[in-house]
Amino acid sequence: MSFFNSIKLPIVDNKQIMCPVWTRYTLHRKGEFCMTIKNTTHERIEEGKRSIHWTEMHMPLLGELKSQFAKELPFAGLTIGICIHVEPKTAVLCRTLQAGGANVVLTGSPGTTKDPVAAALQEEGITVYGQRADRRNEHLQNIHSVLRHQPHLLMDNGADLARTFIQQYDTNSLIGGTEETTTGANLLREETGENIPFPIIVINDSPLKRIMENEHGVGQTIIEGFMRTTNLILPTRRFVIVGYGTCGRGIARYLRNLGSQVVVVETDPIAGLEAALDGFRVARLEDTFAFAQVYITVTGRPNAILKEHFNQMNDGTILANAGHFSWEMDLESLRQEAEHTDQLTTDIEQFTLANGRRLMLLTQGEMLNLAGGSGNPAETMDLGLSLQAASLLYLVQQRQHLTLGPQPVPHSVNNTIAGQMLKHLSYKI
Repeated sequence: MSFFNSIKLPIVDNKQIMCPVWTRYTLHRKGEFCMTIKNTTHERIEEGKRSIHWTEMHMPLLGELKSQFAKELPFAGLTIGICIHVEPKTAVLCRTLQAGGANVVLTGSPGTTKDPVAAALQEEGITVYGQRADRRNEHLQNIHSVLRHQPHLLMDNGADLARTFIQQYDTNSLIGGTEETTTGANLLREETGENIPFPIIVINDSPLKRIMENEHGVGQTIIEGFMRTTNLILPTRRFVIVGYGTCGRGIARYLRNLGSQVVVVETDPIAGLEAALDGFRVARLEDTFAFAQVYITVTGRPNAILKEHFNQMNDGTILANAGHFSWEMDLESLRQEAEHTDQLTTDIEQFTLANGRRLMLLTQGEMLNLAGGSGNPAETMDLGLSLQAASLLYLVQQRQHLTLGPQPVPHSVNNTIAGQMLKHLSYKI
């Protein structure tokens, strides 16, 4: 009996009905609603397809994997449940997995879904839940909608799929999964611990992702998101970067290279020392209020900026987040404490505090580079998303030999992807 024949496929009592893309809520299966794109037109779908086509031209690694998968069909008969930002680059990944025979079921993250891309994917036979306007409550509903498809593989971004699956669903048919982010890796290791009954490969642990995507990709695109959202000058502007992991390091370096004044806040002494040796002033958060014009959180953890900090900030201080979840700032308390709230632009919200000071929140605290920009460059995401696809293939091929719980990207996968990337950059070693 072949490996694929030995997998017990899910039985669905009610025939799945694909959701028309022009409706907001459509009955998908008995008792379930598919939250699709509102008022989507043919032109909107074509807009999504064009953006995917342009991006696909600049993602050669996924192109090679797509050709390989189409020949070998390694995911035939398998459902892959995905929670990832729905935008052109991840659309190329979904197409790649679909070419390998997978039934792809997808949802995004709050505030970052590109609706034309979601509509285009849905028209191509990929089940998509959610839209850009969704907030946290709708996002959690979408997570359940994905998991009701009883996926055999998970691709997660913030650990929402994995944690919900472990807590509320039968995981017997699950082969394994991947986790993209620092935030998700922290949650899996600290909250779930040894109770993960399947292998999950942490993509963020790969040195390739840390170097190319986290540092250079995030560093470049947070600046893009800030400039698009605010239309403000960077030279001489005073930034405080809260968190000096690889993403924080990239943001700090890119800002300094463009003439900004940068201070780093870090609670880990090793990361703080690294920031100091990189030439940045390192300070406690409470010592930065007189200096800061802009705060950018990038810690991967909740409540890096708390209620008591907001009243001490300068009038006009800008708040932005580069971490996976908006919880890095205590925004609930900010909203409760504000005397007045004004929506200045689509992506800038002004909070007037009792002391008269005004704080400006960008993109509702969601990831600035995606909610306010186009996300990481196609070439950097080509590498990171190829790690995802290759890791899913590894899980299928090595299922019987893997330990349970979080684990790093296999060395063989890192080496293969790095070698292919060097080739496409026209370098030989």
